[in-house]
Amino acid sequence: MALLAIEGGPSPPRIWGAVVRAMLPWYLLLVVGRLLLVWPPFEDDASFVRWLWMFANDTALVLPFLLFAAGVALARKLGYSRRLLRASAVVGISVVAASYGLGAWLAPELDDRFLSSLGADTQDMRRFGPRTPVGIVRNIRFVEASPPEEYALQASTPDRFPPNVLRWELHVPVAFAAFGLINLLIGVRSAELTAGLTRGGRRNARVAIGVLGGMAYFVCHILAGPAEPFLRDGAMRSGVAAAWIPLALPAAEAVILGSLARARRYG
Repeated sequence: MALLAIEGGPSPPRIWGAVVRAMLPWYLLLVVGRLLLVWPPFEDDASFVRWLWMFANDTALVLPFLLFAAGVALARKLGYSRRLLRASAVVGISVVAASYGLGAWLAPELDDRFLSSLGADTQDMRRFGPRTPVGIVRNIRFVEASPPEEYALQASTPDRFPPNVLRWELHVPVAFAAFGLINLLIGVRSAELTAGLTRGGRRNARVAIGVLGGMAYFVCHILAGPAEPFLRDGAMRSGVAAAWIPLALPAAEAVILGSLARARRYG
């Protein structure tokens, strides 16, 4: 936060206020709106824990995509200067850290708590503990040290999970955090490139870039996943590559938009 307190720039609360105002409508639509459909969850304690898991998991998934709106808001607030780069770094790192913490740590802990409430039937599913990075690494070490006769993706037999799928599961939250940082940069560049349009045209262009770009990355993320090829024909695609390759699309988009912005700025 101290990085935002730079001479000649808005105060940190004002910068974060602009970021929250930009992200909040989309967050309410994509996360809160869906969760309200399953409210109230108070039939028993277990159902409330499951609702909290949904809240943490959905928030972790959505935050990297919403950083596009944060980038637009920061560019509008600070202009195109070193102040913008510093503020973007602080906001981006803070948001993706929250996303990673919720998705990789809190959500698996809540899921494990929910499963434990179901009784002894879930003991095999919880053999390696919550599906946090620690639990996933423990699972990988086990299947590599004691390979099963046949791999499977049944939730009740984590000791038979393919190691490539486990590595994908381990790397995906980090890859999503990297996407969030790139997406924030795309938002900044999009704001600069559309600044000369009319108000309606500017809004429509930014929404199109943000929504279509986010959808394209998510589709690539789904298609690159190693679970579907394994279930289809037993193919063992690299889980690490599958987690990181989809980032090529937003990275290329950021490079192209950056080149266009520089060309426009310097003629």
